[in-house]
Amino acid sequence: MKNKMATLLVGGMISVLCMTGCGGNAQTSAQPVPAEESTETEPTENMDEEAGTESPKDKEPESVQDKDTLVLVVSFGTSYNDSRDITIGAVEEAIQDAHPEYETRRAFTAQIIIDKLSERDGLEIDNVTQALDRAAADGFKNLIVQPTHLMDGLEYNDLITELKDYRSNFEHISVGRPLLTSNEDYASVIEAITGATKEYDDGETAIVFMGHGTEAVSNEVYGIMQRKLGEAGYENYYIGTVEAEPTLEDVISALKEKGSYKKVVLEPLMVVAGDHANNDMAGEEEDSWKTALEAEGYEVECLLQGLGELEGIQKLYVDHLDRAIEKLEQSTDTAILAVSFGTSFNDSRDITIGAIENSIADAFPSYPVRRAFTAQIIIDKLLERDGLEIDNVTQALDRAVADGIKTLIVQPTHLMNGLEYTDLVNELQTYESDFDNIVLGEPLLTSDEDYEAVIEAITEDTGTYNDGETAIVYMGHGTEAESNQVYAVLQNKLKEAGYTNYYVGTVEAEPTLEQVITALKEAGNYKKIVLQPLMVVAGDHANNDMAGAEEDSWKAALEAEGYEVEVRLTGLGELQGIRELYVRHTQAAIDSL
Repeated sequence: MKNKMATLLVGGMISVLCMTGCGGNAQTSAQPVPAEESTETEPTENMDEEAGTESPKDKEPESVQDKDTLVLVVSFGTSYNDSRDITIGAVEEAIQDAHPEYETRRAFTAQIIIDKLSERDGLEIDNVTQALDRAAADGFKNLIVQPTHLMDGLEYNDLITELKDYRSNFEHISVGRPLLTSNEDYASVIEAITGATKEYDDGETAIVFMGHGTEAVSNEVYGIMQRKLGEAGYENYYIGTVEAEPTLEDVISALKEKGSYKKVVLEPLMVVAGDHANNDMAGEEEDSWKTALEAEGYEVECLLQGLGELEGIQKLYVDHLDRAIEKLEQSTDTAILAVSFGTSFNDSRDITIGAIENSIADAFPSYPVRRAFTAQIIIDKLLERDGLEIDNVTQALDRAVADGIKTLIVQPTHLMNGLEYTDLVNELQTYESDFDNIVLGEPLLTSDEDYEAVIEAITEDTGTYNDGETAIVYMGHGTEAESNQVYAVLQNKLKEAGYTNYYVGTVEAEPTLEQVITALKEAGNYKKIVLQPLMVVAGDHANNDMAGAEEDSWKAALEAEGYEVEVRLTGLGELQGIRELYVRHTQAAIDSL
């Protein structure tokens, strides 16, 4: 990697556009058919999800206008034939009806189901590998893949990984999102399931949906769904899972706590009403959900209806496919990835990180701008609290590879060339073989010109406070790395430029707050302090360590020294000069290609 920016050679021939990543491994072939249920763990011997009848898509459409483009619907699968036809098959039919210009084919990810259907019914269904091989052999140039997975979990990730291996077999691949990805998706699913069960919502009946569950982080979708049901006023709806949390015991505890239910209606929160629905949920065994709830004294009614039967769910899959098609039409071999630490403060994120990304997008309209965060704890919090999915760096790079990006311009919003920037460089090196070029832009404070631009931006923003009796104090984060020297350099350059009332400190390194207070006292003429973060986002550190009411906050400590303190929760990303500097760094990275 070069000193100022890093160029990494990589190979890639496909343009796959996908919004989220999760997956499944399938090893059969792809014939035209409908779609079906997905779970998030490996199939076991008793996972009989649906079974083998020919799907309406098993025959070539009468009129295929676009011979270059194929739609592949990928589902977990089921050996329950009747349920498959009215769930997976119905989803596939809805997709084919919405886009008759494309041939639609089917693939399953569960090899145990594929084998069972072949042996029991003589029904041949491709796994993902077979489907991709068949599509390539048939000469399709463009591949649009729409999974019927419920979430961006293990199976979806496996699918994305497998598609990466086929980037040289197609000119473009575009991947649709799983069912529950955005806040709009949750709202649509809630509307569909409550609309289908509204006759039971009488105040004395609990409507309980059984999901599969997964050990992956994506299991959070069930908790999010429960919360959003409550927020929407559906207080008699409950979500549980077979293999994760919330457990059946959690559900029973919630029902008892409510105390008013006489009856429970059970229904699968799965695309297909397959093995889990028929046995784990509705079976007569003593460990089934039905039996357990009856043992608690509830009247239980089971509705063996898969999500795929609901028109609203079918429409949502079509909507996701439509977005994948739009991405295919807008496909490009080059993309910009903006990498930030991240924040859970939504308002600040939009006007800082979001504003930087928008400035980059405005400056380079030919390239799509994507987002990645480095703080997994923030990514997880946003998913759990807000249902907001944001890629970490690995996911963003995998997605770019799957999307057929050949040249990737990575622009970090880091302040300095520190530990996080180094981690980013190291991760990019592991993707050398996946792109033709990766070029890495510089962090904010790199050159003398960068310092001058930052000083101009922050002093212009706070110029009205520079009256000789007010000190403007900036709080940075600080790092144990050598790059922590940027704070001292910035302090020196501020003084050299005549800004003697400006001070720089850090939360976790030097200069410390104590050193800043000493410098303020040495000056001796300050009555007022203006506090502002020297961070891209006014997030947790700014709101708590700097501006908090606790006695160890910077505000409280400075007030204890007798100063009047004014706090400005303005992140650097809000300043036009800062955004323009990131654009210049992005331009320099592009120029280096």
